[in-house]
Amino acid sequence: MRLYSVRCSRQVRQPTLKFIIVLLELCLCVSPVGNALGGQLDADHGLIDEHALFRAVGAMYGLDPDLIEAIAVAESHNDPRAISSKGAMGLMQLMPATASKFKVADPFDPVESTLGAARFLDYLRDQEDCKDIPMLLAAYNAGQGAVKQYHGIPPYAETRRYVRTVLRLYLLAESLERGSQRAAQNSAEPKTVASHEPTNGDQTVLDQLTDLRRQREAAGEGR
Repeated sequence: MRLYSVRCSRQVRQPTLKFIIVLLELCLCVSPVGNALGGQLDADHGLIDEHALFRAVGAMYGLDPDLIEAIAVAESHNDPRAISSKGAMGLMQLMPATASKFKVADPFDPVESTLGAARFLDYLRDQEDCKDIPMLLAAYNAGQGAVKQYHGIPPYAETRRYVRTVLRLYLLAESLERGSQRAAQNSAEPKTVASHEPTNGDQTVLDQLTDLRRQREAAGEGR
């Protein structure tokens, strides 16, 4: 499992003009661009390509986009308007204090929510208690203080269930990705016809056919 994307640098942490342009190209439909720029969504949330959003934000913060997507599915089932019973909001289910700390002005905007979650994950992975993915996920769900207090995943049924769910989704995504890569590689390889090496019995038949052909040729020349 990859906590960091192998294709990315962790040094890029602030939005740049290039990143914003790429993000707009990947994540926003053709219209209405004005509303999209304002973070407004249609009723069916059709403006955002979430897969592209996760790739772009993952590239920006050096996070595996499959991990971000697994968190989004576990947190909100990819619903940007979700609100939990405890008050967590948006696609990545950020609590109000977390959203404020990581500069999320509108937690129901999936772009802001994903960027805020990425900043939160980027912060957590620098902490001594969150050096691997299970600890990182536990801290995302229950808070860094709980992970530090219990020196690992806290004994909360919800948190343990959450960590298992995200890891299962993440591993499934990696498995599907590897399967797709293998399929693409196999389809790109030239098809070859398997050669059949003659056995001793086959060679005997071939010799007999060769002799018969020679006899027929000789008989034809004698006529």
